[in-house]
Formats: sequence, structure tokens, C-alpha cells
Amino acid sequence: MPSLGRYGVALGIVAIIASTVSMPTAWGYGKDGPVTCTDAGLCVNIAKKRSNPPAKLHGRLASGRAANRQNAANQRLQEARKKFSAAHAAYIRQLTTYDRCVVTFNPSTNPGGCGKRPAAPTAPMFSTNNFSGPGNPAITAGQAAAIAVARLQLPTIAPGIGPSPDLNPWNMAAVGYPLWLWADGPTHVGPISDSIAGLSVSLDAEVSSLTFRMGDGHSVTCAGAGQPWTKSVQPGAKSPTCGYSYAKPSLPDDKYAVAAIANWAVTWTSNGQSGVINVPAVDTTDLPVGELQVLVR
Repeated sequence: MPSLGRYGVALGIVAIIASTVSMPTAWGYGKDGPVTCTDAGLCVNIAKKRSNPPAKLHGRLASGRAANRQNAANQRLQEARKKFSAAHAAYIRQLTTYDRCVVTFNPSTNPGGCGKRPAAPTAPMFSTNNFSGPGNPAITAGQAAAIAVARLQLPTIAPGIGPSPDLNPWNMAAVGYPLWLWADGPTHVGPISDSIAGLSVSLDAEVSSLTFRMGDGHSVTCAGAGQPWTKSVQPGAKSPTCGYSYAKPSLPDDKYAVAAIANWAVTWTSNGQSGVINVPAVDTTDLPVGELQVLVR
């Protein structure tokens, strides 16, 4: 039999190895990284150990949860802003209607137009809790001031008219006699502090002007709150600030329905800003006016 020689021996060895070692048929991961396994069950590591994949996965999950929380907070913020804007806009519409009623109100000519006496709308309950904590809507200093003014309870001011008919034996005011007009009630409120959505608001309210609708078709507008009549006033003296004299009587058939419209000027200060919000208020009274006949001999 001829000799195979050195090269023949090498080829034989390769053939034997090829017949006993199978090619990789399966892949997977072991505790130290990826491995490959043959049909003969031989498994070998083919890469270095991975660098702590569970820690990376935990970081990604934590980041995702934080993003979800932030998205939920942003959604709550948007909903809170919508609710605030809707409630505030509704109140402003009601207040605008009330202001228009007050400006045109005359109990002698249109007592039913806006009610016998227009009443200011009830302010929304903008409590501090509605605007604090997570999801709190960001509001401006002007919006905070508007809410604070809406929550401010300003007193009703009745028309002051003097001398009172109750002081004379006829129980009426006289045609041509000078009457003094003023705001018969508190004319200054404040300073008062309020807190809206974390913003501190300072308020100071004062009656800046008065308009009297005298019931005979005439109106009188006076700066300030007027000066009250007292018994020390000389008979027939005119008011230095706000007064009126009737030209015709209301008696014997009726009384004049007098309306006093007080314009409250509410000065607000918040977060380095300031402004003035005007709030009108109206009240009425009845005044009998007659003629006095003087007999001259």
C-alpha cells in the first residue's frame, strides 16, 4: 500500500475532527454572557460578561415612570386652568350685566328692567385651596386681584338726604328747598389682605363718586361720598359738595323713588403690581316732596 506522506496524514486528521465536532446549532445566554452549543452538547462562551443590564433596565423604567407623573401633572394643570378660566369668565359676564343695569337703573322709570334694585352677582367661591398644591394654575397678579375683589364684601350704602322729612311737621321735603345728598353708610373699607394661589393681595376700597337719580327725571353726580347734613346747618344753606332742589312735587299722588349709585374704587397691590377695580353698588329710598303755600297779608 503506498505511503500517504506528511500531507496525507494532515488531511486525515482534519477529516476525523470534522466528523466528531458538529457545527454550532443553538445560541443563548448563560450567567457570564452569550454562549453557543453544538449537537454534541458542547457549549462555549463567545463574549465577555455583560455590564449589569438589570441596572440599566431599572433606570429606564424609573425614567418612564417620572415622565408619566409629569405628564399627569401637566394634564391636571391644564384642567385646573380651564376650570378657573370658565368660572372667572362667567362671573365677569354676570358682573358686566350688573354694571350695565346699575348705570341705567332708574326706579321711577324702569323699576322692572333689572329688578327692583339690581343685586351684584354672587362671587364664585375661589377659596385659596382651589389654587394651591400640585397642579395649581398659574394666574397673574391682576387675576388674583379680581378674585380677591370678588370675595370682598362691600357694604350697601343708602341714599342720605337731608334735612329729613321726618324733622318737619309736614313729613315731606319742600319744592325749591336745598337738599344735601351723601352716602349714608361706611365709605371706606380696608386695608384688607387676601391670598390667592400663593399670591398675597392687598385691597383698599373707598367710595370715589356718587350718582343720585332723583326720581323726577334728573340725576346728580358728585365726587366723593358727599357731606352729611346736620342740625347745625343754617336753614336753607346749600351743600358744599352734593345737593339738589326739586322743581315740582311728587305729592299728593306719589313719592319720588331716589336711587343712590356708589362707585367703589378698590385699589389692589400684588406681586409688585397695582391697579384699581371699580365696583358699583345701588340702593334706593322713597322721598315725598310737596309744595308749601305761604300766606302773605
